[in-house]
Amino acid sequence: MVFCKGKLSSLEALKDLFTIYATCSSQMMNLRKSCIYVGGISNSRLNHIVNLSGFTVSTLPFTYIEASFKGKPKCIHFQPIADKFKAKIANWKASLLSIAGRVQLVKSDVQSMLLHTMSIYSCPIKILRDMEKWIKNFIWSGDVTKRKMVTVAWKKIYAAYDEGVSRAMGNHH
Repeated sequence: MVFCKGKLSSLEALKDLFTIYATCSSQMMNLRKSCIYVGGISNSRLNHIVNLSGFTVSTLPFTYIEASFKGKPKCIHFQPIADKFKAKIANWKASLLSIAGRVQLVKSDVQSMLLHTMSIYSCPIKILRDMEKWIKNFIWSGDVTKRKMVTVAWKKIYAAYDEGVSRAMGNHH
C-alpha cells in the first residue's frame, strides 16, 4: 500500500520507483491486482491518474491485512488485528517462561506482527491501549487476562529499553 498526492510529479516519481524496483528485483507489479483510491479530485485529474498509472479505480471500503478501511480508521476496523494479537499472546500462556523470555517473545514475535500494519495506518488509541494492557499482563503474569501488581514502573522499563536501543545504535547520551 502506497500513499501519495495526486500531483503529476508525485505520480511520475512513484511510477519511476516501481520501474526501478522491477528492474532490481525482477518482480513486476500486477496491474490487475493494483488499484487506486482517490478523494476530492476532478474527473479529468482522475482520468489522467488512471492513464498514467495503469491502475483501476476502486472505492471504499476495502480490506487490507485483515483490516477493513472505510476512511478514518475506527476501532472496529482494527479489531480483527487486535484479536489476532491477543490470541497469539494467549497461546503462550502455558509456556514456562521467565519475564525476560516473555519480553523477548513480545519484542520479536508479536511486535513484528504489527509493524507492517502500524507503519501504514494510524491505529486508534483504544486499540493501542488494549494491546499495551495485554502485553503488560502477559509479561508480568504470563496471562493476557490476569493483571499482576508489580514493583517496577512501566515507564522505567520503556526508558531502559529506549536507552539500550540508543546505545546499540551508537547514540550515547
